Formats: sequence, C-alpha cells, structure tokens
Amino acid sequence: MRISRVKILCCLIYLISTVILISKLASPVNIQVVVYGEEKIRVKELPRVYTYTDVLTMLLSSIAMSSSIMYLALSSILRPGTRTISINNTMSSLSPNERKVLSLLMSKGGVAFQSEIVEGLGLPKSTVSVILDKLEARGIVERRRRGISNIVIVKSR
Repeated sequence: MRISRVKILCCLIYLISTVILISKLASPVNIQVVVYGEEKIRVKELPRVYTYTDVLTMLLSSIAMSSSIMYLALSSILRPGTRTISINNTMSSLSPNERKVLSLLMSKGGVAFQSEIVEGLGLPKSTVSVILDKLEARGIVERRRRGISNIVIVKSR
C-alpha cells in the first residue's frame, strides 16, 4: 500500500494543529489591567483569559485540523485512481450487462443509487438486481441501504 505525499502532509497538519489547539486551550493567560488615575494607580489581574491572538490561533488550528481530517476521510472513501486501474483489469471478465452497469457507476464517480442504474441503462429492476448480486459476490461493488433505496459503491481493490 502506497501513501501519497498529500496524505502524509494532511496527517502532519492534523497532528500539529491538534497539538497547538490543545496547548492553547490548556493554557489561558493572566492579564493585568492597569488604570492610571489622578492620585492612584490601580492594578487588576484577570485570571484565565484568552487573548485575541489565542482565539485566532485556536480558530485557524481548528480549521486546519477539520479540513485535513475531512480530506483524509473523503480520499479514503473516493479513491478514483485505484478504482480505475483495478476495474479496467476486471472489465474483460465481465458480461456485457455487467460492463454496462460498472461503466455507468464509474461515470458517476463510483457511487450511484440502484434506481439511477435502472433508469440510466433501461434495464428491468430484476435484471439490475441480479447483476449487482453477481458484482457484489465478486467483491467489485457494495450495496448499502439508504432509506427505501440502495446506494451502490464501487469497491477499491
């Protein structure tokens, strides 16, 4: 398994931003407020306060952390390059209808509702269901229940 440089960079961004966020949250500062009067100077200390810089740092760390984890999560779900290579090798061993279903799925980014496949190919529901059963048995696709319909996902190999 090969890990891309972008994924490694995202992991580093996630780790660094998490450390920064935790350290900022764990260490609020004490601020001294000095009020100069005509006769007297008053000093008041405010404990455990976050400065504007602290808040900005925490906000930017949160954004970096959440965007890097979203990229990592989505890239592991939607690996188009890996799917394309393995699917092209598999296509030669499929029946014509199985090829049509797989081609339609790949044109939709590897994910489609089962009803979209039926409409897109003009095949009967039962035929599409049997084809998806065969593709699922071979480990090429996976069906997941979403409400009253199925979503079909091309598995990466």
